[in-house]
Amino acid sequence: MKKTWFKWAALGAPALVIAGCATYPDPATTRRVAEKMVNESFTAPAPALLKRLAQDKSQQICSKIGGAQLTQEEAAEVTRLARASIKYPPSGKLVGDWKRGDKLAHDGAGDRIQRGRLEKRKENGGLCQNCHALAPGEINVGNVGPSLTGYGLQRGTSDAIAKLTYERIYNAWAYSPCSNMPRLGATGHLTPEQIIHMVAYLIDPQSPINSR
Repeated sequence: MKKTWFKWAALGAPALVIAGCATYPDPATTRRVAEKMVNESFTAPAPALLKRLAQDKSQQICSKIGGAQLTQEEAAEVTRLARASIKYPPSGKLVGDWKRGDKLAHDGAGDRIQRGRLEKRKENGGLCQNCHALAPGEINVGNVGPSLTGYGLQRGTSDAIAKLTYERIYNAWAYSPCSNMPRLGATGHLTPEQIIHMVAYLIDPQSPINSR
């Protein structure tokens, strides 16, 4: 009896595997099913939180199934959309106060859910230290992104560097499509005025970032 059971089990296992593979949905269907599950299971006490469920076009492109790589066309489209999203401060000034930038780079407040509600705050922070090494000697820093220590010393303080730095903070996908860098300006988390202070923190010779 045991031999018969093992025989059928041996024959049945491959059949189950084949059947499972045959019924596995294509990537588009998998995406729809997954998004439906998330939308139906997410209950937001505050209506403002529901906006987090809606992906923009860039996020849809970047949400590849199974770790699939971007095609050249997809990467080009994400870059185009990112560049189109960038807005500059009305003043045209791209370098602000490094001291304010220092505070923003270490402040993680804003858009956090507290007791089922978005926290009430006058100004969001950038929390750059969560992913980057900042001023020399700081211990509580991340290593998900590249070190920013000595950023201005290495790159200088030209108008071109200020513009590049501003754009990378505003929407990094303009240079690195689908990277882990938050799109701080494009999502409205930081204002252009806040971003110019962070630019100053990175390139101003007086900033702790550029301490020798």
